[in-house]
Amino acid sequence: MNRDARHIILALCALVAVTACAQRPRLRSAVAVTYDYATEYRQHGVGAKLRLGLDSHWRLEPEIIYFAESRKVTTLQLNAHIHYVEHLGGPVLLYPFAGVSYSHWGYEGPNVNRWGANLGAGLELNIGRGWAVVGEFRFMLVKQETQAITTVGLSHSF
Repeated sequence: MNRDARHIILALCALVAVTACAQRPRLRSAVAVTYDYATEYRQHGVGAKLRLGLDSHWRLEPEIIYFAESRKVTTLQLNAHIHYVEHLGGPVLLYPFAGVSYSHWGYEGPNVNRWGANLGAGLELNIGRGWAVVGEFRFMLVKQETQAITTVGLSHSF
């Protein structure tokens, strides 16, 4: 096979690959900023999330939350969740989620690091042009520090 034939075959293979990828629905990812409230020490926090779409129903979400000092305790959480997104019609999405949590608890005395799990559900309301309002409720299951966390936030898809 001569050199020109190989280039033509390679160009045709590239065209087929690009066409196949174009037929696949675009996976949506997003970034979000949040306000978080934790019940155990009545802590107020701020967070950031990155939502990575895997397909039309599944997405991964790494998250970081910093809870300000309350009752002489500060907390930093690193979470990783998996969501199952259900489209309820129109601009509304509902998603149960589960994940792992690593938290650093800063006490007056020694600091403590703990692993745990998160179980919860969220509601997302798309408000246009890639923007959405997010609300979540979860239970953070951690040895001696199990608590409920409520989250509200704003996300932007890209």
